[in-house]
Amino acid sequence: MSRFQLKEIAKRKQERQQERETAIKRAKEFIEKNPNASRKRIADYAGVSASTLENISKTSDFVMPKALTPQQTRKASNWGTILGELSKKWELLD
Repeated sequence: MSRFQLKEIAKRKQERQQERETAIKRAKEFIEKNPNASRKRIADYAGVSASTLENISKTSDFVMPKALTPQQTRKASNWGTILGELSKKWELLD
C-alpha cells in the first residue's frame, strides 16, 4: 500500500472512533434524561442503530438497557388520549 492509502485508512479509523465516542456520549445523556426510553429511541437520539449500540456495549463501559416487555410498551402509550384526540378531530370535520 502506498503512503497515501495508509494515511486515508488511519484518518477513517480516527473518524470512526470519534463517531463511536459521540454516539456513546449522546446515548448516556439520553438515558439519564429518559430512563424508561426504548432502545430504538436511544439509538435514534445517538444517531446509530440499536444493533450498533448493542455491539458498542460489548466492548466498552456503556450498557444498553434491556428491551421493553410488551406490557411496558403498552404502558408507554396512552390509547385513551390518542383516540380522544382523534375523535375531536373528526368532530371538527362534521
